[in-house]
Amino acid sequence: MPLVSEPLLVAEQSEEQSSSQDSESLLLPMNSYATSYGSVQSDKPRSARDTNAKPRLLTVAYSCLVVVQSWLVMGLSIGFTSPVLTDLEGNGNSTAPLDQIKYQDLFSLLLPFGAMVGTLIAGWTVDKFGRKLSLVVCGTVYAVGWLLIILTLLTKGWKFKVLLLAGRFFGGTGVGFASLCAPLYLAEISPSQYRGSFVAMNELALTIGVFIGQLTGNYISYYWLAVASLVVTLLYTVPIAVTLKETPRWLVTQGKVKEGRDVLFWLRGAEYGIDQELSDIKEQCDSENALNFLQILNEFKKRSVYYPVLLAMVLVFFQSFTGIEVIVFNIKDIFRKTNVPYPGIMASLTTGGMQALFSFVGARLLDVLGRRILLITSSFLNIISLTALGAYEMFYYKPGCYPEFAIISVAVFVSGFSIGWGNVTYVLISEIIPLRVRGAGVGLVTVINWALISITTGLFKNYQEIVRPWGTFWSFSFMCICGLIYVAIFIPETKGKSLEEIENSFKTNISVMEERQTNQTINT
Repeated sequence: MPLVSEPLLVAEQSEEQSSSQDSESLLLPMNSYATSYGSVQSDKPRSARDTNAKPRLLTVAYSCLVVVQSWLVMGLSIGFTSPVLTDLEGNGNSTAPLDQIKYQDLFSLLLPFGAMVGTLIAGWTVDKFGRKLSLVVCGTVYAVGWLLIILTLLTKGWKFKVLLLAGRFFGGTGVGFASLCAPLYLAEISPSQYRGSFVAMNELALTIGVFIGQLTGNYISYYWLAVASLVVTLLYTVPIAVTLKETPRWLVTQGKVKEGRDVLFWLRGAEYGIDQELSDIKEQCDSENALNFLQILNEFKKRSVYYPVLLAMVLVFFQSFTGIEVIVFNIKDIFRKTNVPYPGIMASLTTGGMQALFSFVGARLLDVLGRRILLITSSFLNIISLTALGAYEMFYYKPGCYPEFAIISVAVFVSGFSIGWGNVTYVLISEIIPLRVRGAGVGLVTVINWALISITTGLFKNYQEIVRPWGTFWSFSFMCICGLIYVAIFIPETKGKSLEEIENSFKTNISVMEERQTNQTINT
């Protein structure tokens, strides 16, 4: 990849030749930042990093806490599905029951479909307008969706259905924005040694949202769930707009090196020299900095770009066909048909509760054990639990086959998914795709992810009628076996590496491969 742009190099050379006062003008006033952010004042230049100093985590942790709320709302949107369908079927407080199965299927399908649309738009906005503004747009779209669902309380008949579907679509669009923007933002502001844990907080927030949505949906009506979700959306969108800053990497790609340096200092603190990190970031920038559409297409012709993107695409393919969305969306129905007692409460505990618990465990282990071992462990647990669940679906009506078997199988499956495939996938996507096409690349991969989720969700009932429920779960188990083999052979370990080191590793590996191919050609 080209290094920093020629104008940028000229500017830096001229700065070196100018007076020390001029060169120091690029640095932020130490005293003012120490006063503003509570940092200890220091006379050390920021370029002289203390080898024993660690980056300040408080600012990154605050940014993470705010940004992951977008995934909390995503979880509320997913957990909202099962309770709202039950409520609108006439089992809850609604006066407008859904009397058509196809309408219910459409309601479920609009979330992943809207997510596809949102991801396509977000893939453009994150590069054009920045990661922060895209997160603000995400919150705004979420809010519109929840507001439309709340307004259904004032309507009946076809107007009710149109508003409900429109709200669902806007909510799905917000989900698409969040699934792309939040991991990207957190990956680019986090120190390399803690990046996995911070990005994995998205999955933890998602599972908490699913748990809250499913559990509260057993006791309150759908529109009160929408009101609560709207409040949460506003409470995180305003702090993003007011208090958070753009990522240093995006600022540098736009030629705003001084602003990028300022943000790095805000993130890392006064005692941690940031010039080396800034230099690493600048080395990954294009000579053109901001790429237009045709330039991005040309970049995808390079093996160092399309190979990691292809790795990410296949990764989300196998994640989508673990069957997690199918089970979460239909868990009440699955438990009800297999005679599990208290299906609503059991659904909340086995999906939302276990997801939240083991997403936290996975986030803690991500930067300790690494990405690959968690994915492999997750695959093993998924294979065992889905096979067992399929067996239960085949024999549940026979004496001696107890409902507890289904509950344990689902709990193990959800736990296994959360500790690995749920936590690791988006961490890896945000890490391995090169900086210069990261917005477009992550957007493309996320669109494919939601398209696959739409397929598995939309075809679940029809496929289940063809191969029976047990055949469906065994099909998912087979896909988990394929995913396990793929991870073991192709997925690299990225634990503890900076984003620049990961990108350079793909370049190095590809250069070595090309050199070997050239030597073989010469020898022959």
